[in-house]
Amino acid sequence: MIDSIENLINDVVNALYADPIYLVLGVIISGLLIFSLVKKLIRIAMYLSAVAILYIGYLYFTGAPVESVVDGASKLIEDGKQVIEKKMNDFNPSQGQ
Repeated sequence: MIDSIENLINDVVNALYADPIYLVLGVIISGLLIFSLVKKLIRIAMYLSAVAILYIGYLYFTGAPVESVVDGASKLIEDGKQVIEKKMNDFNPSQGQ
């Protein structure tokens, strides 16, 4: 199954290199896909930022300590960075074969 997928990808790449029109179309489609992905990620980040700002505003107006929330978010971000760094260091592409 993996061989057939590999052959299919090789055939597509060969077709793209063989005809410049296909190559231009492939580049345009890839650019549109990347643009769409980035646009969605930015939209999600904006929504999360708006929710975080509203939550901090709510805490401020109710008199709850905002510092603990900010400190907790900072700790969560640091923990996430450490987990991602550990996973990146543990990743070895040759183990999958």
